[in-house]
Amino acid sequence: MPSNPQLKLMTELLHLEGVVVTNYQIITDIGIVLHLENMSRESQCIHCGSKTEKVHQNNELTIRDLPFGEQALYLRINRRQMRCEKCGKKFTEELNYLPKKRTYTDRFRKKIVAEVLNSDLKNTAERNGVSEQEIETMLKDLGEELITAKPQGLKKLGIDEIAMIKGK
Repeated sequence: MPSNPQLKLMTELLHLEGVVVTNYQIITDIGIVLHLENMSRESQCIHCGSKTEKVHQNNELTIRDLPFGEQALYLRINRRQMRCEKCGKKFTEELNYLPKKRTYTDRFRKKIVAEVLNSDLKNTAERNGVSEQEIETMLKDLGEELITAKPQGLKKLGIDEIAMIKGK
C-alpha cells in the first residue's frame, strides 16, 4: 500500500479537480493505473436540480488519460448512479473531466485532436494506442460541441452577398 505522501503527490501531479488518488499500480507493458475517489459525496439531480447523497449503484470504470512520461495512464474510477431523494429518478453523476459515455478524459481527447491536425489518423492512433474509429468519434464529438458553442469576443458579424455568376 502506498504511503499518504506518495498518494498526495500523485493527486497533485494528476491535476484533476474533485478527486484524490487512493492507490496505484504499475503494470508491465500496459502502463500506470491510478485508483481515484470522488471527494464530493453528493451529486446534483439532472431532472429536478436538487442535491442528493443517495447512491443507487456503483460502476467501476477504467478510462484513458494523458500519458505519464512514456507510460500510458489509466484512471480507475467509481462512476455512481444516484437516486434523487426529491423526485425519485435515477441518474449517473456528472464528472467534469469525463465526456458522457466515453472511456477517455477530455484532456486526452484534446491531445489526440491536436496531434491529428499535424499528422494523420493512422499514425496518431498507433502512437497513442487507440483505434482510428475512436479518433473519428473524438473528432465528431468535438465538432458537435463547436457547432453548439457561441463565439467568444464576437462584436459584429458582417455578411456579404456572394454572386454565383459575375455581374448578376
